[in-house]
Amino acid sequence: MRRVIGTAMAALAFISALAHADPPCGGHYKSWGRVCYGGAHVAAKTIEWYSTFSACGPSPYEVIHSELGGDKPRVAYRFKKRSKQCGFEVMEIVAQKEGYWGIRGYMSVEDYRERRDDPAAYTACPVDPMPAERCNLPFACKMK
Repeated sequence: MRRVIGTAMAALAFISALAHADPPCGGHYKSWGRVCYGGAHVAAKTIEWYSTFSACGPSPYEVIHSELGGDKPRVAYRFKKRSKQCGFEVMEIVAQKEGYWGIRGYMSVEDYRERRDDPAAYTACPVDPMPAERCNLPFACKMK
């Protein structure tokens, strides 16, 4: 009986860990500059992004694109419930140049999917690297 209970508890702990798995590149990203001052936060259930030009409060999200390999690794999140002050439907974390990366905001999923690399389709902010092991994008960890 003890073995059955122990096995059941271990299975529940494993399932619970999967249910609360960290999102791709979860953590806090600090941005700077006159229009980009603020930051973004990616958590297990919500994302948010604050800057001088937009205030996207905590919102549930879905990952609409994740390309972790290649020349330009990126993860794109869609805000499921935007506040009135949020000017974006999609927030993307993307490598920009070697050693530099940022967050891009797109007004719609269509803009992201059809014009993702067109600078006229997004607003971008440089961000600090995030020191986290749970993000496997090669540009996401601070240099040591």
